[in-house]
Amino acid sequence: MTEEELMLSSLLDCRRIDLYVDPKPLSLRQEKKLIQMQLRRRQGEPLQYIVGSVEFMGLNFVVDSRVLIPRPETEILLERVLTLAQQLRSPHLRILDLGTGSGNIAISLAKFIDSSSVTAIDISPEAIELAKMNVKNHSVASKINFIHTDMIEYLSHYRAEEEPFDILVSNPPYIPCAQIHRLPKDVQCEPRIALDGGEDGLHFYRSIIERAPFILKRGGYLVLELGDGQKVVLEELLANSPGYQEINFYKDYCGIDRVLVAKVTNENQPN
Repeated sequence: MTEEELMLSSLLDCRRIDLYVDPKPLSLRQEKKLIQMQLRRRQGEPLQYIVGSVEFMGLNFVVDSRVLIPRPETEILLERVLTLAQQLRSPHLRILDLGTGSGNIAISLAKFIDSSSVTAIDISPEAIELAKMNVKNHSVASKINFIHTDMIEYLSHYRAEEEPFDILVSNPPYIPCAQIHRLPKDVQCEPRIALDGGEDGLHFYRSIIERAPFILKRGGYLVLELGDGQKVVLEELLANSPGYQEINFYKDYCGIDRVLVAKVTNENQPN
């Protein structure tokens, strides 16, 4: 769908095909709004913010400048988690989503895994506010618990006596801070806190990889999205961190290593 088609479909609240099969003229108000939308796009604002929504995993999510825009490549992350959920065959699958943003990961998992409950963490109260709107739209509020906190703080203070998770999933900020100003203009409109991965882009990965074996069950899985060129250094981090086996990387649609899956073997956690 072209950008113009997306704008018109949003204005007319119709499908793309309806624009051609059953075309309707725009009202004067709609014409003015279309001009405003086109101007915002020319000024570099992301199209998804302009129309107010994005499709992810076949579901529609409200998005605006409070949250990172869900990308198609993150669907690969979800597909891996869905596969792992089938393999685990747990009667009650506990999932931790770090950096939930719009809630697209947590909500998709809650929708597609009947036996799941998801704990969704985000440092931004504005992001959680929007994610709760999406939860309401998809009727999964009973399956998701939102916690407003810094993910590293949460990882650091998770107590050993708490019930461990089966899967930890995250699409953490992974852009090196010095590179953010080089990103496309529309990407720079997204929350910096959702992009900035520290000096080398690995700030959050270090804490997640270090702490995951204490939070996941023995035999549980760590599933992470990664940036272009980060595979080698993440392999090194995992190799230097006890408690992992069966480490695999999965490529995105462009052939870039995009998703990391590692199984936890921590003997201190229950099966």
